[in-house]
Amino acid sequence: MGVNDSDNDEIVSSTSKMDLQMLQKIFVKFEPDLIIDSYEEAQGSGRGDNYTAALFRIKLKGYTRPNDGSKKLRWERTVICKRLPACKIKREAFKSDTLFRNEVVFYNSIMPEYIAFQKRKTKDSSLMFLAFPRCYLAQNDLVMLEDLQVRHFTMPDRVAGLGTDHMKALLVELSKYHAVSLSYKLQHPNEFKKLTLKISEGIFTNANADWYKHYYEILTNNAIQMVSQTIPGKKEYLDKLKEFLENCFENMVELVSRESKLSIICHGDCWTNNVLFRYDDKGSITETCFIDFQMIRYGSLALDLAYLIYCFTDATIRKVNLQSWLEIYHQQLVKSLKVLGSLQDLCTDEADLLRQIQDEFKSYAQFGLGSAMDMIPISTCSSEEAPDLYVSGLETAPTPPELNVPPNELCRRKMTDILLELVDGGIL
Repeated sequence: MGVNDSDNDEIVSSTSKMDLQMLQKIFVKFEPDLIIDSYEEAQGSGRGDNYTAALFRIKLKGYTRPNDGSKKLRWERTVICKRLPACKIKREAFKSDTLFRNEVVFYNSIMPEYIAFQKRKTKDSSLMFLAFPRCYLAQNDLVMLEDLQVRHFTMPDRVAGLGTDHMKALLVELSKYHAVSLSYKLQHPNEFKKLTLKISEGIFTNANADWYKHYYEILTNNAIQMVSQTIPGKKEYLDKLKEFLENCFENMVELVSRESKLSIICHGDCWTNNVLFRYDDKGSITETCFIDFQMIRYGSLALDLAYLIYCFTDATIRKVNLQSWLEIYHQQLVKSLKVLGSLQDLCTDEADLLRQIQDEFKSYAQFGLGSAMDMIPISTCSSEEAPDLYVSGLETAPTPPELNVPPNELCRRKMTDILLELVDGGIL
């Protein structure tokens, strides 16, 4: 895996129709002797797998012509193209334009800085954060990435969520990513500030409050209904939920914008569809890879942890593993911060850092509840019930998103479990 290998100059107008000339112009930068003579395009993901961009898989074929005049060599490559949804209403509803720009910044600006920073600290690639796909192009409304399926990466089951093995592997890589951001911020504060100014909070800003007002009214009513149906008569829990939901969007804005010693450039959308795993013959996880950096935001590292843990793991395994997950995350954070030379700037000792992480997680746990109202219905619904971003539309009056996903039994149980945990734990 590698950072964006292209430069920041515009290679091609991404609004133009995909054609051989355009593809040739992109890939000749990496392989000067390459001639692409054909390509095939297919849908790259199913309904419910992606909401802020449309994914397409492109299979390229061609050949190389060595300078020494030797025989032509056949060449094949499969890439994933991310485009803004064709329907203007869906683009505006999901704030796709803003989010798409974030991912372009991630590949063109953030990761080149982070990679160079890590290479100055260590030559051992196993100690670096490299868990993202190679990027061939990132500009305007088009991002072109390596197809991780070729290297046998697969996505976990969206409805089943993440098991203990998935979580352990994921938390190690997430911790590496957070460590790079923390260290870069501490050692290069001015350059880090410039990076944060290039990205935008895609959802939780005061400017979006009116836009999402109706959407969050639906989410709020659904959450109350789900809990009422699952634990009827438990008024003390319902009252706590209603108190949080009274100003839910404002609460989420406050959590996201709160400044913290542990604030970093978060992944922002670390869920089952945005992390892929590779396995050995025995079914053990050998490699983890993050995708979709459209929701990157500047905020506490605990935002990523609360979002991931509360929205995409089951309560039965959270009860047993929550503290060990935080310890796994902490152990890797210590290891990475030592390599990057920042551990002493964050804590007095390793135990102090663990206490900071645990306190931070508790402080931001409500973000998991607020996110769950939105993400659990999406993650537990069938593909047929999910919005379809591949359908074009002629609508000209953008409107906020509508939640047309009816809560199922699994959704109701998961939502209620989170509330019970947070109230019983004294967090809500």
